[in-house]
Amino acid sequence: MTRDLSSLRSQLLAVPPQLQELLETFLAREPLLPGSLYTLRRRCGKPTCHCARGELHASTVLSYRGQGRPQNITPPAEKLGEVRKLTDAYRRFRQARTQLLRLQKQLLTLLDRLEEARVQEGERRFQQLRSSPSRTRSRR
Repeated sequence: MTRDLSSLRSQLLAVPPQLQELLETFLAREPLLPGSLYTLRRRCGKPTCHCARGELHASTVLSYRGQGRPQNITPPAEKLGEVRKLTDAYRRFRQARTQLLRLQKQLLTLLDRLEEARVQEGERRFQQLRSSPSRTRSRR
């Protein structure tokens, strides 16, 4: 039982560094843009265009949910790097949030197991106390 408690305590001590790493992501000051960039390929419809032969027109599009509704926006080519930084920061934030939820669940499971093991140890000691002869005399 002591080995189980030691193992659980060791696992709990491994949590703070993981939490610190996640907090650094949450406390960053960079702005976030909830969306993603992707390449859209399409035909323009002109019969003599190269896209009619299978060489589709490509443009980078931001899929963004702004003002409560989904939008596809084509950012200017010179701004793509900056837009990508904003969307990447958002993705890192959301991934860190998901990791925090997993870590929270893991932490609660460890705490429940630690509590159960300590309660069992306490009950075992209490039973020993009850069954051992009393060294105090009763006074009348």
